[in-house]
Amino acid sequence: MAPPSDRERRLAFAIPPIAEPDEETQWLDPTGPDERALLIRAAHPELDTDAETVVLDGREMNPRLHLTIHEIVATQLVDDDLPEVWATAQRLRRLGYGRHEILHMLGAAMTPQLWAALHDQRDYDSDEHRAALEALPESWERERPGGPAPPAARAAHADEAKKRRKAERAARRSNRRR
Repeated sequence: MAPPSDRERRLAFAIPPIAEPDEETQWLDPTGPDERALLIRAAHPELDTDAETVVLDGREMNPRLHLTIHEIVATQLVDDDLPEVWATAQRLRRLGYGRHEILHMLGAAMTPQLWAALHDQRDYDSDEHRAALEALPESWERERPGGPAPPAARAAHADEAKKRRKAERAARRSNRRR
């Protein structure tokens, strides 16, 4: 079997593995934006998209906005638009951060662009987006709910990240066999 292409690696990273695919999700194609959105939603069963807000881990959030940001980041990764998004994801992975947290970091770097477009009616600024990506993970750690992770947790973070990556690879292999 040939090693996965760069696009396949970006796609596998962008779309969360579903531990127990059901009849609705097992045949979905993550390369298509509509089916990708369904896979992202299926990977977040804890989010009630009919609710205006939900509280997760002590934080209030809009579940539809949360999933939309996941979709935007997934599209950036799959389409390699901006290439710096994938480069940042790989850099953060090497630092030991987990895939889902990295997706949230990438979303946080892109969110000011959304706000500027929707609130200020300003065009997308790729230079500002690149600068926000370069500021990771320090900018994320400053804003982390509950404060920055303590140094001891960062060391354990790398071990946990390895375990998560191994479990994610196993889930992807299992999903491919179906």
